[in-house]
Amino acid sequence: MSSDLALTVRSLLRAAPSGVYLNTSAEGLPLRAHERALARYLDAKARGSRGRSVLAGIEAEARTAFAGLVGAEPHDVAFVSSTSRGLAIAIASVDWQPGDVLLTADTEFPSTLFSGELLASRGVELRVVRARDGLITIEDLIDAVDERVRLAALSMVSFKTGQILDFDRLVPRLREVGALLFVDAVQAVGAIPVAVGSADFLCAATFKWLLGVHGVAGFYASARARELGQVPYVGYRGVANLFQPGPFRLYADARRYDEGMPNFGALACLLESAEFINEIGLEDISAHNRRLTAQLRDGLDALGIEPLFRGDVADQSSIVSFSAADAEDVARQFGERDTEVWARDGRVRVSVHAYNTAEDIDAFLEQLADLEVRQA
Repeated sequence: MSSDLALTVRSLLRAAPSGVYLNTSAEGLPLRAHERALARYLDAKARGSRGRSVLAGIEAEARTAFAGLVGAEPHDVAFVSSTSRGLAIAIASVDWQPGDVLLTADTEFPSTLFSGELLASRGVELRVVRARDGLITIEDLIDAVDERVRLAALSMVSFKTGQILDFDRLVPRLREVGALLFVDAVQAVGAIPVAVGSADFLCAATFKWLLGVHGVAGFYASARARELGQVPYVGYRGVANLFQPGPFRLYADARRYDEGMPNFGALACLLESAEFINEIGLEDISAHNRRLTAQLRDGLDALGIEPLFRGDVADQSSIVSFSAADAEDVARQFGERDTEVWARDGRVRVSVHAYNTAEDIDAFLEQLADLEVRQA
């Protein structure tokens, strides 16, 4: 039977999903309330500069809303264009020297690896911890930390396997060597409870699990990160003494990372997303998603298909992936059956969210049984 939660959430979407939609990890489905949010933005924009006070109010409300979603204080939150931009800020906050190390894992999104490759031209080592049996362990990460590590860039939820990483035991080791921690939370915020904890930086775009729109990401920077990190850039909105004589002075809080005008329309949508999350209840959403994830894993097991992440379901978010030698063809065949999954890089990725039902999982598994999937 379809859960009441999924039916409630579907009623709030701008449009009900066509067929079986299992690809929120790539693209969340927007809320009907976003039309109201965008109208609020456009009404203010239509007033020209006289509407800027309304836009400033939207930004302030969104800052508070995102802070609430990640357990942070509003003064520690800024807004940037994307999660990758947040990573770039964290990297630029380090005064890299030849021989320094950027630490990451092989289950990270390629942007992290690309950034490491760029640093290599400056003599910086990209140190990649490899998954074992689909798992990245905190013990392996701790063992990879030495005095040369300046920054660890890791995901709270792996885009590749869905594994959830708890950084509590890693942070003390990073502190010992004076390293900073950047947390990519784009696959976490809106899907599972998130707390910035001891992270130095955390960033998450809003268009996936928060069901928002493109072009904005919440960026958290701790007081420690602002104190230890060098200035990554100067944008006019990050300067406290704009149009005043003398050397520029950055804001002491996270506003120092503000560049130019933010995406106010996306921020207005973020407000509606945060209200949706709070009204439905993140704990209920997470529990719902976990039940569907467990159902999906049981179904794969019955079909003899081994997921990439084989750890406890309690350590997995709403993403389940499995290898497939012909992944793109598998996705094409699912598409012909009006089922949307993600398939590239030799794997098929399935992601469930609050609007998905047990019937969606049953339909996916029935279709999968009809396909001949060769695991790589």
